[in-house]
Amino acid sequence: MGNIKPNAPFKPPRPFKEGDIQSLPPKDFPKRNGLLAKRPSPPINTAPVTAKRAKSESIPDSSGMKWTIQWRKKTNKKNKNWDGDGFATIRSTTFGCEITIKNSDGKVLSKKTFNSDPDLDDVVPIGMYEIILDEKLSQEEPNTSNVIDQVDKAEEVVVAPKIIQTQFKKVVQDEVFETRKPLYDQNQDECTLTPPPNVASHVPVRIDPILASKLRPHQLEGVSFLYECLMGFRNFKGNGCLLADEMGLGKTLMTITTIWTLLKQNPYPDQKKPVVNKVLVVCPVTLINNWREEFKKWLGLNKVNVLTLNNSMSDDKRDIINFGKLNVYQVLIINYEKVLAHYEELSTIPFDLLVCDEGHRLKNSANKVMINLTKLNISKKIVLTGTPIQNYLVEFYTLVSFLNPRVLPDAKTFQKEFINPITRARDVNCFNQEIKKQGEEVSQRLISLTHKFILRRTQAILENYLTNKTDILLFVPPTQLQLDLFDLIKKSEKFQQLDSGTISLSLINLFRKICNSPSLLASDDFYKSITDGSLKLSTSSGKLNALIPLVLEITAQKEKLVLISNYTTTLDLLEKVIKKLNLQYLRLDGTTPNNIRGKLVNRFNRDESISVFLLSSKSGGTGINLVGASRLILYDNDWNPSTDLQSMSRIHRDGQRKPCYIYRIFTTGCIDEKIFQRQLMKNKLSSKFLDNDASSKSDIFDYNDLKNLFEIDVGTKSNTHDLLGCSCAGDGFMLSHEIESDEDEDKTAIAKEWMSAAELQENIDKNGYSTTTKAVKKALNDYHHYTPELNQNLEFDSVLSRILSNKLFKNRSPFTYIMQKSNTQ
Repeated sequence: MGNIKPNAPFKPPRPFKEGDIQSLPPKDFPKRNGLLAKRPSPPINTAPVTAKRAKSESIPDSSGMKWTIQWRKKTNKKNKNWDGDGFATIRSTTFGCEITIKNSDGKVLSKKTFNSDPDLDDVVPIGMYEIILDEKLSQEEPNTSNVIDQVDKAEEVVVAPKIIQTQFKKVVQDEVFETRKPLYDQNQDECTLTPPPNVASHVPVRIDPILASKLRPHQLEGVSFLYECLMGFRNFKGNGCLLADEMGLGKTLMTITTIWTLLKQNPYPDQKKPVVNKVLVVCPVTLINNWREEFKKWLGLNKVNVLTLNNSMSDDKRDIINFGKLNVYQVLIINYEKVLAHYEELSTIPFDLLVCDEGHRLKNSANKVMINLTKLNISKKIVLTGTPIQNYLVEFYTLVSFLNPRVLPDAKTFQKEFINPITRARDVNCFNQEIKKQGEEVSQRLISLTHKFILRRTQAILENYLTNKTDILLFVPPTQLQLDLFDLIKKSEKFQQLDSGTISLSLINLFRKICNSPSLLASDDFYKSITDGSLKLSTSSGKLNALIPLVLEITAQKEKLVLISNYTTTLDLLEKVIKKLNLQYLRLDGTTPNNIRGKLVNRFNRDESISVFLLSSKSGGTGINLVGASRLILYDNDWNPSTDLQSMSRIHRDGQRKPCYIYRIFTTGCIDEKIFQRQLMKNKLSSKFLDNDASSKSDIFDYNDLKNLFEIDVGTKSNTHDLLGCSCAGDGFMLSHEIESDEDEDKTAIAKEWMSAAELQENIDKNGYSTTTKAVKKALNDYHHYTPELNQNLEFDSVLSRILSNKLFKNRSPFTYIMQKSNTQ
């Protein structure tokens, strides 16, 4: 009849074989006239069916059927040509079939599964290709070395019908559940975690021996704590916990160990699955690669499959959906912003465990990320943070309520029963001993409610594992231009509007820029709007005058340096300085792509020719290990003490082989010092409710008047030292033995029930009562005090000694005062 299929290859007519020709219908064949005429059945052909003629009878079984084909790539051209010959294997599936195509060389071109039987007599689309079946071959895979010979032989292959008798087999075998057994050797008793309380029998759960061999004692204790909290073994209402260890104690490793333990084990013998199946890790975007590398470092490539999201919006949605449907991945790592963008997809996955790194970002109950994470309804939660309480007790309440909603009362009741009494007792003007006693009782009650699921350790426990560390506070004099700029701004009309929040913040930023370098004001629109530009701006500042000799001396001693700033514009300025000093450097800030951050860190740690690493504290202050450097300079400080603490811990970590020196630079008598003093008071809040430090009773809610921030103490060598009330000569004196306890100070500062404001002020002055002084004293009590003019040979630091003894600084030292402490003293 000819070739009627579109684009099909030409086939010449073929003579019929004997037995194929059937009798023509009789002339008196009935016609259709409203009734269906029965068509007579054709004669049954009893001849064996050749393989070539059986191609369109049915889809083959699962053993597969081979065909010769012609194939081409899909195209929109009108005149289509076939690209080549090949083979197709057709296997049946539950609902349709699967077709695999190869070229004449045996290379697989494509594969496709059909949900219904395709029309094999027509052109069949397979992925990017189109095929048409030619001849059916034998069940054996064709030898591609001689295609033509095999096609000829295929014409003669005869398939005889076979009857195969097979015994019936069940599609699904009977399920046999064996009693759960311990995963690891029972001899590892030191790695055995707490068994479930009040159960007749249990399966011992043990830490992976390979991981346990890497864990230090405090980390084994941390894993045990996390496990007990998540399993509900610590007798509190909930399954959440707060790991608030200071930086460098291995919170990430402890968390990974706990995740691995729960993914593979279960203490209850009658439960078929492990405790955890799907884990969600949420962290800042800068830490995603760090988490992935930590999983690879401690567990290898094959134990746990980790999925991270760094793709487009649509790709991320698909990946999240597949994560929930498939069992390929067990851990999903995303940043906080993507919790908002992909909440709908995340809500479809039954996560068993939630880990929030840098969890202090969840301190606001109105935070949308916090709300979405709460709505995911994940009972088992771990929050990791170095400084969970930074300002107010309400932040502490928010974190606790997120972890374990049933532990504390509602927000209104908590305000009434806890926050108000504690605030009144710690108020700067409170001298009533009954109120103070009541506040302390309420504080202890709050601690007793929360201590079961909060673990806080300091870096003091690492003294036996890490190298020596020396913290140095450098106070530098402002230049005359800086003093003139301060006066110019204070005389402006805007400065008289400090009660306006927007204006006060703008003024604070101006003063901080002046401290870093007056040249930073050149691009500040607010500065231009409040001044006439009469002062010529220059780069020179007290900080830069101290930084340059510091950098030169450090690099001259063949040591490497990390230089940190909170501002990108300041980092740009520091980069120019390093370039002028002809030093090799690397830089990491908010604009650095995530995929090269790790490469920069590794290169700095390994390449001895690179002397300086410029780092933005907001973008790279967490999760980065810069042990290639032994010196760190924090050029400016942040209002949030945890930001600075995270930044300063980049070099004093596991893997560090040299003694570490941490320098902090403050412009003497200026806003730098005032911010530093407020940092010390913020840290007292965490000390009180996380460490249960009874000595932490200093007021942390009332600070000095905002206007005090802008006061410039011109005649001082260090406003911070003055605040201590220390009368030392600056010869290395340490204040710790002079500090009174809070209780003793409280007894001497009792006011009468009624007195005038003048009498109260006289009483406060008489007894030396100062809340700020107490907080600063307790924070700096282990620092030694040095006046540069009297101490040109500082034994604790050869770099500072060489600078102070340099003849260039004989008449004017770059420092006005120095404070130092070491973890070895």
